Amino acid sequence: MPDGAIQPHGWLLVCDGRLDHVMRWSANAPAHLGHGALEAGLRLSDLIGREATHNIRNALATHGEAHRRPALVFGQALPGGGRFDVAIHTAGREIMLEWEPALQTDRDGAYLSHLRTMIDRIREITDFERLFRTVVRLVAGVLRYDRVMLYRFSEDGSGRVEAEYHAPTLESFLGQHFSLSDMPDPVRRLYSTNLIRVIGDVDAVAIRLVSPPGMDAPDLSHAHLRTGMPGHCAYLRGMGVVASLSVSIVVDGRLWGMIAAHHHGARVLNMSERIVARMFGEFLSLQITNLLRTRRLGMTRQTHALIETFLKGAAPVADMPAYLMAHLPDMLTFVQCDGAALWVGGEWTYHGAHPPPDAMPALLELARTQAGSQLWHTARLCAFVPDADAYATQAAGAMVVPISSQPGDYLMVFRREVVRTLKWGADTTSGAAGDVYFGPRSGFEIWTQQVTRECLPWSGDDLEAATLVRSALIEVMGAYHQLQLRERATADLRQRMLNEELNHRVKNILSVVQSLVSQPIEPGSTPAQHVARLRGRVQALGLAHDQAVRSEGGGLLDALLDAELAPYRERCFVTRSGPRIWLTGRALSVLALVVHEMATNAVKYGALSHARGRLDITWSLDAARDVWRIVWRESGGPAVAPRRRRGFGSVLIERGFPHELGGTTEVDYGPGGISVTLGLPARHVNPAPDAPAGADAASPPGPARRKETTVLDADILLVEDQFLIAMEAEGAIEEMNIGQVRTVASVYEALSAIRARLPDVAILDVNLGGESSVEVARVLRARGVPFIFATGYADRTMIPPELRDVPVERKPYSATALAERIREIVS
Repeated sequence: MPDGAIQPHGWLLVCDGRLDHVMRWSANAPAHLGHGALEAGLRLSDLIGREATHNIRNALATHGEAHRRPALVFGQALPGGGRFDVAIHTAGREIMLEWEPALQTDRDGAYLSHLRTMIDRIREITDFERLFRTVVRLVAGVLRYDRVMLYRFSEDGSGRVEAEYHAPTLESFLGQHFSLSDMPDPVRRLYSTNLIRVIGDVDAVAIRLVSPPGMDAPDLSHAHLRTGMPGHCAYLRGMGVVASLSVSIVVDGRLWGMIAAHHHGARVLNMSERIVARMFGEFLSLQITNLLRTRRLGMTRQTHALIETFLKGAAPVADMPAYLMAHLPDMLTFVQCDGAALWVGGEWTYHGAHPPPDAMPALLELARTQAGSQLWHTARLCAFVPDADAYATQAAGAMVVPISSQPGDYLMVFRREVVRTLKWGADTTSGAAGDVYFGPRSGFEIWTQQVTRECLPWSGDDLEAATLVRSALIEVMGAYHQLQLRERATADLRQRMLNEELNHRVKNILSVVQSLVSQPIEPGSTPAQHVARLRGRVQALGLAHDQAVRSEGGGLLDALLDAELAPYRERCFVTRSGPRIWLTGRALSVLALVVHEMATNAVKYGALSHARGRLDITWSLDAARDVWRIVWRESGGPAVAPRRRRGFGSVLIERGFPHELGGTTEVDYGPGGISVTLGLPARHVNPAPDAPAGADAASPPGPARRKETTVLDADILLVEDQFLIAMEAEGAIEEMNIGQVRTVASVYEALSAIRARLPDVAILDVNLGGESSVEVARVLRARGVPFIFATGYADRTMIPPELRDVPVERKPYSATALAERIREIVS
């Protein structure tokens, strides 16, 4: 910052870059040198002597180029008499020599002692408030100023008096603010490089600098003797201040704060005192840097501990959005806040104080436009969202933390409004006028400002912690998305394999059905009897297929027998005994047909045709032959003998079973009833899963009591979108004299039918093409109407949890069994 004058307590010589010739000088230099008029180009050694020139050259060579800190020579004698302290620094292509009267040598030790004492007093202080109070007292006591203040700059560039020590007769400036306009960026940069600035007397007559014609103005920015700016001096005079001192506090290369001292009389600091002030300021900068880094390290460790705990919990999680939602309160310990909102997976999750839900779309749009994939924050949300005034008491400021590499998922942290009254040295809305100056304007009226709709500012520590959390969450969400992509690819592959397997199974079943349908009608049978037999065989296949699908390709032998023989327990005594064994899918399908055929023959010709008949089924492992023996033994029925004509059932048992499964068949037509022994190779049997609590593999001894066949007049609602299935169910229900059936094919028709007349019972097909009957089920439950679900799916995934207690009939279901279930309900 060029200036053409210096303060009168010293004098100045400006030399060329080689320290050979004098290029310009202060007007009082000739008097101090005992020399007449000076001319540009005079040799420096001719003016100050060879010894002084040699000492100055050595000091500059030892110190290097002196910009930030000048080279110093103390007590240098001149040929004309007198001793001077010399400060040497470069200014562009010139070298400036600032001369000031030297101190008495016996005082040098006292200044060093003062400096050591000042440093020792603040070395162990770890609390900022106490540190600032100690600093201003030490500077005032050692350097003897009437007022000493310590300023700290905030993130927005404004400053505040954090600590102050002043004479009892002076008013206090503690807590007063000044705006960014009082110290704009050019001045801040100057104070960041020239760490000390002294004005000895604002009323002293400045000494002009003499320069030859045609030379550029000298750069006195770093000169200690440079005069104060007129505006600054006028400001000091208005406050009654005669002398001032400012020492810069620089943290991490940035102007963090300043020590400012005022004196109401002339006060010139000699070079030793300036060195004490400067070195104390540099040590204070290091101390503040250390405290900030220690606090930041603690914060970083705490944040890392939070992240580590979070990551450990998230490692085994399959649903990361749900995990983040559930652990939102735990995530917020990294920063002081009043609440948060998490946008992930297209859903909001809230904690603590936050804007109302209807305001969140605007905030989400703000996050996408302002933050994107970067951290963003504001202490005044209403400056970006006008409607934010309405909820400032809940969220006046916000920090947006993106948690995915691409804009989309966000963690928003909120702080409530904090109403503050700030004391400014001037009206900050009026704009800067005149020369820039530093410090509060207490010589004038204090301007107060009440700050509303604003939260406490977000600090650098807050932003650093948020950056760490953001990096961790982006890593977690990135890994989660990669896992989703892999799982989706795996699921697609699994789906293709399942489709191929389903296609294979369907083709096999259709082939079996085709074979069943192509069997000729037995002699003496009517078409209705043939259809009934065919329906039963298809039903057996359906039951086996249903068990195989539900059991991932297989099923229990006991469950198969229970399903096939359940209708006949009313007719005779049926028992089953044997260990729990698991049949493969192929064995399950073949045995389903075999058992069905044997049961059908027993009903027509054997034990199941007589009220006193008995059927015993046992199975055991023949370990020696690695074969499971399944024995079907009938007794108490009519005498049987081999039939001359081999029907489908006989062919299936004697030839189909060995052909399909590689087993053996033995049939014994005894006088008391038929006995069939099936030899099933053990490769078709696997260990069965553990039986559920209370399960019993064997049928309870004794025949079940025959049910009543009372004629009912029930109103039955059948919701079924497949016409042929609905028609078969209608016929079975009407044949059993249960009641009248109303059939509908959609949810709309079902709800309309319920409104028209409430049914006594309902049968609901779960999947109605493109819609579900769950809505109908809820209406029926609300009105107290019992109902049954009918579904062809192997599990209950389409049925909501609150309806899992509803009875389910699997498709393809037996119309007769369905009708019997309805009879039980309406009775």
